[in-house]
Amino acid sequence: MSVLSPQYTAIDLFAGAGGLSLGAERAGLRVVAAAESDADALATFAGLHTNSRPELLDGDINGRSFVRFEGDVDFIIGGPPCQPYSHGGLRRGELDLRDGIPAFIRVVEEVRPRAFLMENVPGLATGSSRLVLETTLRALRSLGYVVEYRVLRAADFGVAQRRQRLFVQGVLEGEPRWPRRSHGEDGEQPWVTAGTLLDPAVPIGEPNASSVTYARAPDLRPSPWDGHLFNGGGRPINPQGLAPTLLASMGGNKTPWLDGGSVVPEYHEHLRNGGRPRSGVVEGARRITVEEAALLQGFPLETVWHGRRSSQYRQIGNAVPVALAQAVAGALVEGVNCAQERVAA
Repeated sequence: MSVLSPQYTAIDLFAGAGGLSLGAERAGLRVVAAAESDADALATFAGLHTNSRPELLDGDINGRSFVRFEGDVDFIIGGPPCQPYSHGGLRRGELDLRDGIPAFIRVVEEVRPRAFLMENVPGLATGSSRLVLETTLRALRSLGYVVEYRVLRAADFGVAQRRQRLFVQGVLEGEPRWPRRSHGEDGEQPWVTAGTLLDPAVPIGEPNASSVTYARAPDLRPSPWDGHLFNGGGRPINPQGLAPTLLASMGGNKTPWLDGGSVVPEYHEHLRNGGRPRSGVVEGARRITVEEAALLQGFPLETVWHGRRSSQYRQIGNAVPVALAQAVAGALVEGVNCAQERVAA
């Protein structure tokens, strides 16, 4: 994967382990500062940036001013905490203390970058949460930015996962620009399947000890890989397809797993034909490791993950897939470049 030479500076707000920063750097941004309140995630981020050594801003950014960066930083990027708007959470939205969107808007106002890129969950664009999105767009436009949003599918940009993310772009000059799909029906390449990255018989990293057992009351769906045929929230991974979205709640039986003996399609057919539900441990099945989850998100294999195992899984589940981040940031950089060229001409 090619990495462009840095031409613009950026601050990563709510940086987490650094998936968005890694993608942005490969797209030509130089991350000069990163803010994150989770100590484990910030330590992981620091280990991934030993060469560039951005300034690390730990703790809650609500009490921190960013005015000193005005005139020196070209881009603001970041993924404000998404639990308030996630379909998997309680959806308290703007009443949730974890809502980081107001802080993101404030930093954009203080720094006045050329452009910004905000990432969040697709649920922000649906249902009652859509009002929050529309309010956010109005607030950012009131600062003088041309603002657009899109929900993008990670698999369309080379990520072996069903994951979807919402992105909001804003530019002071010109218009936002979005990446063209590189994979899938409209891309030049097929989707990257989970089986190209993971092998059920060859675990990478320390094994996850949580076993996979048959569900007592299986919920049958048209696809063998959907429904609830096995215990826990961790779904089986189709080696010929995409992995399910990796969640921050991974760990234990909430971790996706690999089928080492083609059990899933056979058991699905067994139930469809009226067979009795089975019980006990699923032979050949194993939960994916921290390192394998990280590979599905596009992190380098040599990444050192800090904290307890649950913290490591959480960092990975909260991250933006690196290839998706690179595609979106790269398109935004191209848009800013074109605007600068028009001004110069």
